[in-house]
Amino acid sequence: MRSMNLHMVLLVTLLLGACAVTKKPDPPGLANASRDQIGLLAVRSSTSPVVTLASELDNKGAAARKTAVAAGVGWLNGSFEAAGQSGSEGALLVAAFGIVTAPLVAVGGAVYGAAAADTKEAIAEGNEVLRHALDFAPARLQRVLQAQFAESAPISYEFVADLDNSQLAARGFDSVLDIEMSSIASHPSENQFHVYFETFNRMRLTSLVSGQLLATRSYRGELAPRSVSDWARADGEALVAALNESFAEFTEDMAQELFVAPAIRVRGMEPVSRRRFRIGTISGLRPMFVWSALDGGNANPHESVEYEIVVAARSADTPARRMRTRGMHYVPPEPLQACRIYSWRVRAHYTSFGSRVTSEWTPEYRFKTPCKISWLSRDSAARAARV
Repeated sequence: MRSMNLHMVLLVTLLLGACAVTKKPDPPGLANASRDQIGLLAVRSSTSPVVTLASELDNKGAAARKTAVAAGVGWLNGSFEAAGQSGSEGALLVAAFGIVTAPLVAVGGAVYGAAAADTKEAIAEGNEVLRHALDFAPARLQRVLQAQFAESAPISYEFVADLDNSQLAARGFDSVLDIEMSSIASHPSENQFHVYFETFNRMRLTSLVSGQLLATRSYRGELAPRSVSDWARADGEALVAALNESFAEFTEDMAQELFVAPAIRVRGMEPVSRRRFRIGTISGLRPMFVWSALDGGNANPHESVEYEIVVAARSADTPARRMRTRGMHYVPPEPLQACRIYSWRVRAHYTSFGSRVTSEWTPEYRFKTPCKISWLSRDSAARAARV
């Protein structure tokens, strides 16, 4: 009986899941050059989505039979596998135990299937409740959007409805964010008597001044499987709560990526000397540090970007060198110390939505200065000093 209970726990565990939101691979975050086009943003929320609800599900009788067979077969397979691993002495005993107890497990599976599945009437009635609850999904999404924007969006915005782009431009808006709730659908889960919900949402950010499409994103949300009657209980309270969580997750991701996260990302390269690398050691004491930067998805950073570089020896007696430049490379004006291990990193400072913003640091790049300087290297260092 204890073993049967363990199998029941495993069955229930396999049926449990979590709410998840995934985003299709899209271009990187909104470029800072595009953010400069946003002064007053109009947010246009969604109309009602296309709703599709599954009705062809296994009812209590079919679910009980299917779960009983699956539980019994699974138990027997596990017993024979255990018998094969137990050696010749215990194999027959383990196999016999599996054959004897399999009907008990099947009965437990049948009880579980009958308890967890709905009747045909419950499925039909539950879908009606869920369809009514989903009529209010756009309003719930708008409330979640408003809460998210109030918390994190560093821009001037206003929620609008039933205004086209020309009307928005006439009212002083220079950009519009369209949130489209494309569809909400329930699908049979693997056991064929529960359903999981799938949502699709799309976003388009458009400049009303240039007509340029600044960004597009699509988001898919999946809600963990339950029976239709569970989803529909208390006027669809469980579905409403799960949808709110899904909406909050994708709107937070959208706001973070488009309006909060740094647009400029810096990529450093290993330090390149005036001549060339040697294994683990650069050839001179005045290496050239080189990096690149991306503005959103474009390798063309905004003109006002300033880069901060830090070069530090791996010893406490040598102070770190820190400087700023608008270029994409840096050569120390004074030679580094010989036979030392150094690290360097760089980050960007720029203006976004009228405020100063700092990007993340690049990883630390390490190198070792040479312990002996050849005459050729010294000559190269002298030429570098004149650059």
